[in-house]
Amino acid sequence: MARVIYGEAQASERQELQEYLTTHPELQQQYELLHLLLKRSEGDGHAVNDDHAEQVRILLAKTESPISLLHPRKKNVRGRLYYYGAAAAAVMVLVCWGVMQLHAPARERQGTFRLASATAKGARKQVTLPDGTRVWLNGGSRLFFVTDFKGSTREVKLEGEAFFDVVHAQTETGVKRPFIVHAGNIDINVLGTAFNVKAYANEKITTAVLYRGLIRVTKHDGADSFQPVLLYPNQKLVIPNTLVAVQPVAGGTQEALKIEAIDSTKAIEARTETAWMYNRLEFRGDDFEALAQKMEQWYNVTIHFTDETVKGLRFNGSFEKETIAQALEALKLANAFNYKMKDNEVWIGSSR
Repeated sequence: MARVIYGEAQASERQELQEYLTTHPELQQQYELLHLLLKRSEGDGHAVNDDHAEQVRILLAKTESPISLLHPRKKNVRGRLYYYGAAAAAVMVLVCWGVMQLHAPARERQGTFRLASATAKGARKQVTLPDGTRVWLNGGSRLFFVTDFKGSTREVKLEGEAFFDVVHAQTETGVKRPFIVHAGNIDINVLGTAFNVKAYANEKITTAVLYRGLIRVTKHDGADSFQPVLLYPNQKLVIPNTLVAVQPVAGGTQEALKIEAIDSTKAIEARTETAWMYNRLEFRGDDFEALAQKMEQWYNVTIHFTDETVKGLRFNGSFEKETIAQALEALKLANAFNYKMKDNEVWIGSSR
């Protein structure tokens, strides 16, 4: 492989490698990235940039063992030793860059992302990514993506809430290109599917709801204690943002993730989780603290509680065209509380 990349292979050797990759398409992606890294480090003084280092991280996560990159030739011993040496050096490049990226601060790795779109609180927007994937953004959300989606993966980072309708994509050689969403404390890996992700930084939980296809959820920091979770259609994954492990710790105090079933008899536009896409704020059994967070995003206001006991009040209902004042008046009919407003700020307290 290394001889072919460096242009030192004979025609028969190039043909042998091509035949091997044809019969082992799962190695085509590794070969392409190996080719990229070796050529970039071939004495031209160019360092591997963040985009390529991020690709290495993804590759290492998919490759069970670096030795799978090696395909020993059946020629003379000297040539075989040369091949092994060059290939082993190439693998070391992969491993070193992979380790560096895995341990690099998040703010450095995030430098590979650039802003694709953003919404202000109280607004919603639909955007189309370079691969044709459609994304709906809820209020107060930001979506970032890596370069122009021409690499081996398609990666985005979400802050807030979004609904993704992901299209299938593959490289020119026919290798499927996964779509990866980094949201809050999780990574979601998909190929072609539709799902909703909610990951606001100021909320206690991150949720993912799958409507079509299959998604694989892992912990963003790669914690061994968090086993990958497969989510199937009409399932909702709820993960506490403070989650460290899937299994409870000694004493049973550790919060664990939950998988809940959603009502598959309703059309997507009628479901609570996607009501926001159709300009409805729905809530079912939300305590006032959680509902207030939704209302802040929906109405572009800041809500303060002057009485801690009021946070525990629970509500069911929906708002569509109501103003913030009309919404608060409607909530008072269900549970007694007092409020006052000034500009875009609301103070809520006990009715006593």
